[in-house]
Amino acid sequence: MDASHVIGAITEIFSWIGLGATILLGLAAIVARLADGTWVPVRAFVLSDAEPPAIRWFSAGHEVGHAPLTPEVRRAAGDADEVDVFTNPRRPGSVRLHRHSPLPRLLGWGAVAFAALGIVSSVTQLVLVALG
Repeated sequence: MDASHVIGAITEIFSWIGLGATILLGLAAIVARLADGTWVPVRAFVLSDAEPPAIRWFSAGHEVGHAPLTPEVRRAAGDADEVDVFTNPRRPGSVRLHRHSPLPRLLGWGAVAFAALGIVSSVTQLVLVALG
């Protein structure tokens, strides 16, 4: 068994791993994005004098939203009395500083990395077949 057969076997395995992981991570990224839901931007008022400290905002339906003031939101607000946050209309009292969760992006980039592995392995196989 010469070196080209060994490289061919290894690239065959990497091709299948790349293809399978791309499909799995891509589907997981889609599911995670759909499960994250819709987050809408709101301008929240910081009530640092309240007990316990909280933030309040007016939603699009002119309803008042309320959530505890987290250290992350406090840092984002700095000394200001207002802060831009995102809230999920289906989950009252839920706020965060970013519209999208980092999990779908992480899974998506993982899918891209495994797709690259599969493509490089497949091209390597084709070159070995052409030369052999």
